[in-house]
This record gives sequence, structure tokens and C-alpha cells, in this order.
Amino acid sequence: MIKVTTAPFMDEATRAALASGRAEPALGLFLDVLMAMRGISEIEGEAIAGAALEAEAPTAMKPDALAMAFAAIDRGDQRKPGPKAMTYPELEAVPVALRDVICSAESKRSWSYGGPGLKRLDLGVPGGAKIEVIRLAAGTSVPWHTHKGQELTLCLHGEFSDGHATYGPGDFSAFDGATRHQPRTDKDTVAYALAVTDAGLRFEGVLGALQKMFGQ
Repeated sequence: MIKVTTAPFMDEATRAALASGRAEPALGLFLDVLMAMRGISEIEGEAIAGAALEAEAPTAMKPDALAMAFAAIDRGDQRKPGPKAMTYPELEAVPVALRDVICSAESKRSWSYGGPGLKRLDLGVPGGAKIEVIRLAAGTSVPWHTHKGQELTLCLHGEFSDGHATYGPGDFSAFDGATRHQPRTDKDTVAYALAVTDAGLRFEGVLGALQKMFGQ
């Protein structure tokens, strides 16, 4: 279930953009993972996308568009498989679409340090929005903060809370820039989350003062 929603999410414009391929790639990946974790079948997803697509205005296509599409089908998926081993075994159980992206990202960059007990992996998805996997070690508390824009967060593994609700696998939140929260895990639980943001974080206290000092 959606635990907290204070930001616009999956409105008519967003559904239409997803169906027509105009949405942010990060949002598309987030929704693919969410659907897989919720057990929404591809057929159901296609039905939703198709209904939204019918509301879109027609767009002129190139004369050879159909031939190009069939040629792509004939070629098949020629991508090389990513490495089988992942840095954190707990992520082996995430949906295949996300596992492939994580493996690809890990082949290009390391998990970055985000603070005590916090690791982040930028998935490197193109577009204006950023999507990353966040690892919160047991007993970790992220400093209180708000966001400069919007944030979607999906729990992939484990459990964490943020002052508003407690999230388990498949639960997600959608926050706008006015929401103040503090994600944290208990002393026995490691948690992983998939997060999409369109702007940075705005910390409080000393970290907030440093942000202002350095113009971040």
C-alpha cells in the first residue's frame, strides 16, 4: 500500500506520458519494479498503459517506422548479460529489471558513502530525474531533512520507518518538498530502498548550515 502521499503521483498526465514513452526513464523503472513487487502482471500493466495511450493526441511517424520496429524484433535483445554476483546478496531477490540495472551500475561505479551506515548506488539512468538504490545498515538514522523537489521511495528489502510510517517490501512513499522526515532502521534490520528524486536534499542543523555555506 502507499504509506504516505503528499506529492502528485500517477495523475492523468503522468500515466499518459508513461504510455507514450515520454516519461522520465527513472520513473518508468520505478513503476516497473513496483508493479513486479506488487504482483501486477504485464497484461494488467499493458491494459493500464493502453487506456492512457488512447487519450494521447496522434503523432506523425516516419514512413519506415513499422519496418524499423520489425527489424528490431528480428535482431532480438543483443545486450550482454551483466555480472552475476552482486555486492549485496540481499538484492538478488529484487525484480529482474532492477537486478540487471544494478549489475550494470556496479560494473561502472562503486557504492558511494552517504553518511554513517548509509551507502548509495546511482543507477545511471538518463534523464532529469535521479534514481538510486540506498542501503541503510542496521541501526542507521538519516538526519532529518526535506527535499528541494519531489521524492518517491520504494522499500526493496528489510524494513525502515521515517517518522510518518513503517515500510516493508513493496511499500512506497511519495513526498513533496515540504515534507520533513528521517528514514531509520532498527538495530537488527538492514534495509534497501529504491529512490527517485528530481532535486537534492535539504538538511537541518549542522548539515543544513554546511549546505548553505557551500551553496548546495
